[in-house]
Order: sequence, then structure tokens, then C-alpha cells
Amino acid sequence: MDTKALFYVNSILFGVGLAIDAFIVALANGMNLPLMKKRRTVCVAVTFMLFQIIAVMIGWGVASLAFGYAPWIEIFFAWGAVAVLVFLGVKMIMEVRRAGGGEPKEVALGFGAIVAQCAATSVDALTVGFTIEEYSVCHALLCSGIIGAVTFIAYTVGFAVGKRFGIKFEKAASIIGGLAFIAIAVEIIVTTYIS
Repeated sequence: MDTKALFYVNSILFGVGLAIDAFIVALANGMNLPLMKKRRTVCVAVTFMLFQIIAVMIGWGVASLAFGYAPWIEIFFAWGAVAVLVFLGVKMIMEVRRAGGGEPKEVALGFGAIVAQCAATSVDALTVGFTIEEYSVCHALLCSGIIGAVTFIAYTVGFAVGKRFGIKFEKAASIIGGLAFIAIAVEIIVTTYIS
């Protein structure tokens, strides 16, 4: 396999690995927000995509300019992400108690919640940025763009799948979604301290 083909394969594999968290969050959002309009869903997916691109580029920039500080920054962002994800997970589970029966209602996913989800699921992208520090600016941008595109696809597919189940299993969806956020938080702790 030539170098150019290997670059694209690696970038796609990075994208798939990083998009798993976004896919799980999208499943949870789809289950809990089955009435969200397509246009808003696409906007949220684009936001996830942009956060991944920016996080990879920040990681690449930090690694290129001051690689010695990278471990400290990674741990700081990791614990911030863990706190956000646990908070969101517990909140979703607690809301089941207040949820009533009947028809599914449109639940708001505010700008703050979207940013928190995006930031929390982009922590691993910083690490990828650290690992590609030998790339030129153009290659780093191209790699992060491919990662972002894979994330966009993963989010939209995850949301569509979650939406199908969310209408039928509204209360269970909140519990599953909350547990999914907590599981991602645990995964971040494990990968930060074991890898």
C-alpha cells in the first residue's frame, strides 16, 4: 500500500474510532428526542463534526509547539469530560421519575447541552492530534476533515436508529441514554490511565 493510500486509510480508521462516542450520544439523543426536526438534527451533527475537527487540530498544534505539556492537557480535558458526561447521565436517569405517560413530547436540547456533549466526546480527538504531530498543516487539516466527516455520518445514523426506538420505549430510553453517557465517562478514565 502506498503512502498516500495509507494516509487515507489511517484517517478513516481514526474517524471510526473517534466517532463511536458520538454514535452512542446520538443513539441517546435519538431515543430521548424522537420529535427533533431533521434540520436541527443535521445542525447538531455538524456541531459534533466541527468539535472533532477543532479538537484534532488543537491536539496537533499543542503537540507540534509544546509536546511536553500534552499529557497534562489531556488529563485536564479528560476529567472535565468525565464530569460533564456523568452529570448528563445522572440527569437523564433522574428525569425518568418526573416523566409522565402519554404521547412523546418535544424535549429541548439546548445550546449548552449540545456544546457539553460535543466537548465531552471530543477528548479522544485531542489525543489523535498528539499522535499526528509529524503531519504538515495541510495533512493535519485533511486528516481532521476526514475524521469530522466520519463523525457526521456516525451521528446522523446513530440518531436515526435511536429515534426509532425512542418513540416506543420512552422511559427506558432515558435510562439507557443516561447509562451510555456514564459508560463513556468510565471509558475515558480507563483509556486515559491505562493506555
